[in-house]
Parts: sequence; structure tokens; C-alpha cells
Amino acid sequence: MSATTITYRGLSGVRITLNVDTTDSLTTITNAAIADEGFASNYYADFFLLRDGAIKRSTDGGSTYAALGLTTTDELIAVLNDDPTTFTKEQRQVRKLEIAQLKRRGGPDADTGANFYRAFNTYDINALSLKYAGEGLGNDAETYNPLLPRRPWLTGGAGAVPDTVEEAVAETTLERLQTNYDASTNTYIKPASLSSGGTITQWLDQSVFAHNLNSGGSARPIWVDNVKNSLGVLRFDGVNDCLNINPVAWLNSVPQATFFVVCKPTATTGDNAMGSDKGDLRIYSDTGKWKVGMAGVTAGETGLGTNANITANNWYYMSVIYNGTAGTDADRLKFRVNGQAITLSYSGTVGATTNSANTKFEVGCYNGTQFFAGDISEVLVFDTLLITPEVNGIESYLSAKWGI
Repeated sequence: MSATTITYRGLSGVRITLNVDTTDSLTTITNAAIADEGFASNYYADFFLLRDGAIKRSTDGGSTYAALGLTTTDELIAVLNDDPTTFTKEQRQVRKLEIAQLKRRGGPDADTGANFYRAFNTYDINALSLKYAGEGLGNDAETYNPLLPRRPWLTGGAGAVPDTVEEAVAETTLERLQTNYDASTNTYIKPASLSSGGTITQWLDQSVFAHNLNSGGSARPIWVDNVKNSLGVLRFDGVNDCLNINPVAWLNSVPQATFFVVCKPTATTGDNAMGSDKGDLRIYSDTGKWKVGMAGVTAGETGLGTNANITANNWYYMSVIYNGTAGTDADRLKFRVNGQAITLSYSGTVGATTNSANTKFEVGCYNGTQFFAGDISEVLVFDTLLITPEVNGIESYLSAKWGI
């Protein structure tokens, strides 16, 4: 056998060098090109041969490289299988997005220095103005409104778990991130360079709004390093530790919000992880059952039989999705624990907006009572509705980061 190289132009249009043997058949060579590019084999209708500026087609899949007279100056060109009788509108739409995505990334070799590489190179089908499902239109409720400036392109890797909040949501959504508290390191904890076990005075907000949480006096949580997934946490004593920010005009009369907390409760009775003084953005336990509070309503799991899957001394990431513009309570207020939806019972009708008189947002207590016992490691609050892919993205980020 004699090794050589040949260039192929994949469905993405990127030219890529492929190592082959001169005894390889054309079928072997094209199959290697398909495997190298990474798409399913049914994406390809055929390969054409570009030689001396002319395009030729070889139907002899059994002939060898040498028998076909191939040289290193020849180029194989992939042809897309876009047969409307074989593939639905949705399938054709998805494969075109996947092909464009690979091109923006510079091909399977991920040449980030190439002129065709783009920083925003991961598609989100929900960012299209027209999305298909089978042969018909998709669910418009799952798409972004308004449309994204770079639709449908986001940052991050295809199928990869987001490494940051920025990678998990669209750029326009990120602009609505009101608070981003992270205790994984002491970078955003004061006093500066606090040692493990030290009492904090302030938990700094990483969002552009700088809504920093402050201690209300001498009762303060401690920062402890290397607790969960080798990362740090804030530890609340359940007696009088609490952090708050005041005023919070950004919480008043808000029609939509999405918020997340990562925590490990060591008790499940009367513990408030977070919330406003008027009961908005609230996640708490009440007589041993975990509930959420938003827009004038408190809601807990239907039947209260399994405690929303939350027990003491275990880690959770909890998500609450509030949409005051929706028609029913179940659509207006949703609660998720470790990525699983919790069916809720509601104390009344979920309001169209948050309270207009919120003055304080607290982490670790509720109006100076119901002190949280346990660890809290991350809190995120968006004053907008995150669509399903963004909620999934944030939850995947939190799950991977904290090893939950």
C-alpha cells in the first residue's frame, strides 16, 4: 500500500485534506470523507470529482485510487441529499443549519483562525423566524420574541454543556440578567481574598447591574472552599445569617422572570433560600415541604407527598419560570428541581406582574425570619422569560458545574 492525500470539499464548503491509500476504492475514500466531516451518511447524495477545472462524476465505486487516476491535485466535492420526497421540511431545515454551523466553525478540524470561523457559531432552531415541525410549522411559543440580533447563532459548542451563563442563553437574554451570585471562588466575596471558613461582608453581583448582596449586621454566612465539586459555597447557620439588597426597583411590576438557586438545605422546615420582602422570587420550605412564591401566590407540589423531591443534606438546582402574560396558573408559574418539572397546587391566582412595592431581596432568610440552614452556592435572576432551550442550558451549566 502507498499512502497519499486527497482534498475533499465537504457539505460545509470547507476544503479538508484526507489521508488515503492508493489501493482504496472510491467508496472507501468517500466514506472516509463522510466520517471525517461528521454528518450522517444520508446527508450525502453523491461526490463529484474536480479535475483540471472541470467537474466529473465517477460511478465506479469499486475502482481504486490508482485505477481512477486520482492525484493530489484532484478534489472530491460532496453533494447534499435534499430530496423533499425523502426528508421532511423540519429535517431539511435542521441539516442546513448543521451544515452552516460546521462552516462557521471552520470545518471538523475547528480552525479558529480561519476566515470562515465565527465566534457565534452554534445554531438554535428556536431563534428562527420560521421553524418547522415535520411538514408543518413549529410551536411559536418556543421561539424567541423578539428575534435575536444574530439569529439563529449563539456561542458555545454543538451538543456541549455550556461552560458559562453567557453560553447558555441568547445575547439579548443575557442583557436581562439582573443578579449573578457565585460562591465557587472567593473572587466575588468580600472581604477580598477571604480564607475558607471566614465570615463574609458582601456577595458581589457579576451581572452588569452590580446588585451586590450585603450583610445586615454581625450575622453573616461564612465562605467555605472545596465543598461541592471542589468549589466553594456560602454556609448559612439557620439562626440569623442573611444577605440582602435594598432597594430593588428592578423587581417591581415585572411581568416575567426566571430564577435559579443551587443549594443544599440541612433542614426542611421554615427555611427561605431566597425571595423579596413581598414574597416574589421566593424558594422556601414550609412545614417540611418546599414551595415557591411569585406574583401574590405561593405554590407547592400537588398533594405535597414527595416534598418536591427535596430532602435535607442533598444538593439541588431549583428553577422557577414566571410568565404573567400566560392564561393559566400552571402556565404562569412553573417549578423545576434538578431539571424535573414539579406539578404545583396554587394558593390563588398568579398575578400578571410582581408586586409593585418590593423593597428588598434577600438570600438566606425572609424578612428577618425563616433563616436558611445549609449551603447556597449560586443564584441567578433574569427579569425576563427564558424559553425552554435557555432554561435547559442554564440547568445543564449548573448541573455540570456543581456536579449535581
